[in-house]
Amino acid sequence: MRVRCEEGELIRRLFLRTGPGGHVALDTDGIAALAEAVERAVTFPARALVIASEGPEFCAGMDLAAALKTPPAQMRAAMERFAGCLELLASAPVVTIAVVGGPASGGGVGLAAACDLVVAAKTATFALPELRYGLVPAVILPALEARIGARRIRRLALTGELVSAAQAEPWGLVDVVTDDPDAALRGLLRSLLRARPQAVATLKRITGPAGQGGVAQTAADLEDPELRAALAALLADGQAPPWFARLKGQE
Repeated sequence: MRVRCEEGELIRRLFLRTGPGGHVALDTDGIAALAEAVERAVTFPARALVIASEGPEFCAGMDLAAALKTPPAQMRAAMERFAGCLELLASAPVVTIAVVGGPASGGGVGLAAACDLVVAAKTATFALPELRYGLVPAVILPALEARIGARRIRRLALTGELVSAAQAEPWGLVDVVTDDPDAALRGLLRSLLRARPQAVATLKRITGPAGQGGVAQTAADLEDPELRAALAALLADGQAPPWFARLKGQE
């Protein structure tokens, strides 16, 4: 797998590309490229990070052929890097969005699940085939459990079945199912760019596994001079808050 980056002022986009084997699969080079791109993207003052694929598949998961040729220590380091990447997508102070236009398997399902929002084409599918290869989808379990819970993880892993986007939506694995993922993404971004960046970062922090202190946070927010001034202007004359933003060409 290879990764192409587009670094816009408001939106950072990562595009997964086919690797030497002809698939969008997680080999050590692909994992390093993905992790580096995510790490770089979340350090910039962008408002959202979008991950999509340039091929017909979103991500086929681990490249097993490449894994067998990789020294164990190097493979372990790559898996740790991938796990850290998933944690960063879930905890980063920007909105993270996966656009799944085709099949997602194994680690590809985990990559999507780690994002805040998942937009899926109606033709997208999701599967955890690891047990068929004698493996366990252990690295992606935290991201999956946060989305769909242990019971459905067991079902997907034990059966290895293909789940459609329509089936995955009520489970919580997918947030939006659509015929036009690009149009759905634009609609989401229009809404997301109205959210105060500091509030997004705080929401993600307090809704994480160790999140707490919601009352204290809201009380502190209401004492914030910038927020108070923005709310006063909004209530007085409908003035848009200063953090409202629009993508060029979408006014």
